Amino acid sequence: MQDKIAAVSSERHTSAPTPSGASARAPRMRQRQRLIDACIAALHLYGPSRTTVEKVVAIANLSPGIVRFYFDSKDAMLVASLAYLAAEFEERVLAPVARLKITPTHALERLVELYFDPQIASPRKVSVWYSFWGEASSRQEYHDICGKKDDEFATLVRELVEAVMAEAGLAHLDADAISLGLIGVLEVLWQSIAFQNEENIDRAAARRRSLAYLGSVFPGMFPAGTRSGPPPRESAVPPGTCPDGRLPGWAYSDAAFFALERERLFRPAWQVVGVAEQLGRAGAFITAAWPWERVLVVRGATGTLHALRNACRRQPHALLEELSGRVAGKLRCAAHDLSYDLDGRLLAGTTPGDLMPLELTRLGPLLLVRSPCPSGQLGGGVPEVTLDTWPALHVARIETTIAAADWKLLVEQWLESPDPGRHFLPPNQLLDLASEPPQILQALPEAAGRTRVVRFELRTAQRARRPGRGTRPAGVNVTGEIALAESAQRGLEAFPVQAQDAGPLTPELARFRHSIAMLLPLLGSDRVTS
Repeated sequence: MQDKIAAVSSERHTSAPTPSGASARAPRMRQRQRLIDACIAALHLYGPSRTTVEKVVAIANLSPGIVRFYFDSKDAMLVASLAYLAAEFEERVLAPVARLKITPTHALERLVELYFDPQIASPRKVSVWYSFWGEASSRQEYHDICGKKDDEFATLVRELVEAVMAEAGLAHLDADAISLGLIGVLEVLWQSIAFQNEENIDRAAARRRSLAYLGSVFPGMFPAGTRSGPPPRESAVPPGTCPDGRLPGWAYSDAAFFALERERLFRPAWQVVGVAEQLGRAGAFITAAWPWERVLVVRGATGTLHALRNACRRQPHALLEELSGRVAGKLRCAAHDLSYDLDGRLLAGTTPGDLMPLELTRLGPLLLVRSPCPSGQLGGGVPEVTLDTWPALHVARIETTIAAADWKLLVEQWLESPDPGRHFLPPNQLLDLASEPPQILQALPEAAGRTRVVRFELRTAQRARRPGRGTRPAGVNVTGEIALAESAQRGLEAFPVQAQDAGPLTPELARFRHSIAMLLPLLGSDRVTS
């Protein structure tokens, strides 16, 4: 037993985390935390009923009198230890996952990852949780703390499951049943940890089995649960493509593949929202509404640009509906009497929390924004565009058109005929800067086979002329491009087995199709080969 106590004490001193907000430098707080860690270790060894002050101070290597300085009684120390575990679970699991709600698939993947983290799911802590639950029927304090933690966890899981259902167009499924199933899988695998030694715990297998459950409910959306080996390596001809590099016809209208593209390609991608010239004064703002994010970029009082999620914290309606404008000093939600500083900090209101920050960067005069990348997913770097000098660009107007065609068809048309004055920003944007007038085109996927085309018509302060030419070339004809893409979409639906491409495959188009084809194996071998 002494060896086991020594081992637990060693674990406590090397791995016990300190909750945010605790002052680790203050001696009083260090000693109190030391007692809580020792109490958790004693609970693991003896259980709540047989844990005594003497056993706790023996593990902590402190005198018995020190306990009375921090806790009124043994019961108070036990409750404080359980409260610490609950706060740790909130900080290390619930809060990070809740911050990823805008990407529910990744949020659930992150939840599974964190749920089996060694800091949370150690044999010591898991056994202590179940010890407290075992006595919760006779101790109201235990019941309240454990029940609150479980309720918050169940609510978060259900919200994420509902969001994935909505995203995948699977409203007919039962969110309650799916959520309870996932919680049951997690709890069974978590409980087994209490009866194992750390060296025998296969955390990767527990995560894989949990994601396999989600993958069985949402095919193609949780591929990590179906892989037994390392991620597939990039090959010259990705699985599922035709020998000449073309994509299969179903990839332009498949709902599951559309959901995968939006998660893997678009959420981590930089998207143009406007130009810096639009935000010359404090309070000046521009907004953008993408199918996966709503964006607000505003210039703060000190001149700094801030990118924020354009959504009220009480209910996710837009704070600002206009495409551009200026606010006086603060952002307001009149419906819920909330106000925020221009950097997104809450100033007044009863709904806690600041506005969600987004990532912001510049490409010449262009402003680009993206959603925060979930942990474990690498977002693309800032796109590279080689220009001798960037012109001073101004936004003349913004036009939006709905195309009854998949977004990839529009991009493929842009890349079939490369032009030195046009620059492609993966996965879906074209800078057509040498045309008259200059323009930026975005193909935003609304649904499988449906795209919102956004056109920024630009103007320059001094329009340069190409050498040897009296006028600048006409830009991409958006109306004609959409009509051609819609016709191609109808053809793909009528003739799912495509005829051979007759035209040449440009390097730009080949690279684009390759980037899409690398997602095909994530749907599963049966779907890829169909």
